[in-house]
Amino acid sequence: MKVYLSVPIIANRSLDRARLIAEVIVSAGHEVTSPWVLDAPEADRPSVSDVFQRDTHGAESSDAIVADVTEPSIGVGMEIMAAHKAGKRVILVMRKGRAASRMLMHMQPKDVVEYHDDPSLITNLSSVLSDRTNLK
Repeated sequence: MKVYLSVPIIANRSLDRARLIAEVIVSAGHEVTSPWVLDAPEADRPSVSDVFQRDTHGAESSDAIVADVTEPSIGVGMEIMAAHKAGKRVILVMRKGRAASRMLMHMQPKDVVEYHDDPSLITNLSSVLSDRTNLK
């Protein structure tokens, strides 16, 4: 399955968590279709429209999106909406006890993966990604 990884890039960034989530996706036998989120922001600063086109196309053309919603991010929200509107599987990852957008929480269908530490993130996300009944 091709999985678009959506994580905060500018504000509220956790590169370590992004890399951990990507490792879980790959370990579950899937492909991360947004590898640029695992490095420092683009050095050549692509134009705003280039980023918009790249990210919306990536979210819409992948089989699923795994989105880290632990911290607020407008870009992550837009990518989730693009994937959802395109009929893709939506998997939200969030730290247990954190508040997430009510719009996201009311969106259906979706999977929510809550975690309280890295081991629980790995276990819980791996379980959802290995559930083949929800995969396209």
